[in-house]
Amino acid sequence: MKNKYLIEGFEWFDKINGNSYHSVNITRIKDNKLIVSSGLTYGYGNQYEQTAYDELIKLELVKEEDRHNHELNRKRFIYRKTENCLKRDLNIYEVLK
Repeated sequence: MKNKYLIEGFEWFDKINGNSYHSVNITRIKDNKLIVSSGLTYGYGNQYEQTAYDELIKLELVKEEDRHNHELNRKRFIYRKTENCLKRDLNIYEVLK
């Protein structure tokens, strides 16, 4: 079995400018190791899933051609999203490092 990852998305809405932003933290489940924290990224809804996949591709942990292989990705990823975060909460893992 390939590595399994927890993908946590944190979404913040900028009321002043009317934009939504998110950050993503990716943790490898077998050893509970934080792999990457994406930082502040524009997007809302499930965009955090695409950001996570882009980060995993950069690290060569997944392949681009598997992006739309939903059966494989259901086995590899667990998604968790927190909406209405405060802006300072988006990079919680960066602060803890």
